[in-house]
Amino acid sequence: MKVLSARYIDDYKVELIFEDKKKNIINFLPVLRKNPVCSKYLDVTKFKKFKIDQGNIVWGKNWEMIFTIESLYQNTLK
Repeated sequence: MKVLSARYIDDYKVELIFEDKKKNIINFLPVLRKNPVCSKYLDVTKFKKFKIDQGNIVWGKNWEMIFTIESLYQNTLK
């Protein structure tokens, strides 16, 4: 499964469209608050700078923040 597109909605929410056309709106805020490694992305300006790379949504030059496709597809980030 791959992410085909990602669109910023508001706050820390992103709409993802997967290759089977399924759409999910993911709220990343709970994960950002829990994980110190991701805390720099609590700055909304930095958070908005995601991209799609190799079928996944990623942040940072070297994929500093990435999530499993399964958790994104099922909307079960923890």
